[in-house]
Amino acid sequence: MTDFPSFKFRRARQISRGRRAGPRRTALAVLGVGLGLLALAVPASAFRAINRLEVVPAGASQFEVIGRAGALKSDYWCAAGDYVRKSLGLPWQTKIYAVDGIGASSTTGARSAVRFTLDPAAAGVTPFTGNWTGDILTPGYAFRANAAYGKCEDWIFPFRSRN
Repeated sequence: MTDFPSFKFRRARQISRGRRAGPRRTALAVLGVGLGLLALAVPASAFRAINRLEVVPAGASQFEVIGRAGALKSDYWCAAGDYVRKSLGLPWQTKIYAVDGIGASSTTGARSAVRFTLDPAAAGVTPFTGNWTGDILTPGYAFRANAAYGKCEDWIFPFRSRN
């Protein structure tokens, strides 16, 4: 019977006990912990709404919904209502005002974005007082957070029939 050198068995025992990780393994562990802490320290600047549109802060009491190809006007309101409820944690009765219609983003440079505000006076927007408008993104037009979030119904109930 052949005897194996005892140093191989000692090395196997040391590795199994976690000793002698080696410089490369130690460096990777330190790098992994560092990256993990960095990811926790950097807050995410954009909120992704239920309909996958991104919402970014755009100044005092203002935020911007960044559109995508094929987004409807109601999709912008859906994202605004979702942001007010989930990210800001404000009540359902909070009024959200449109500041601009669909245009270029002032924060990200995207081609289609809509700015909203919670304080129309601070944004320099006159609240809409008409009875009816054909454009729900008219500056000053408002929805409460529950009505804006109600525009998400196709995302919340995707297989509901409309009878």
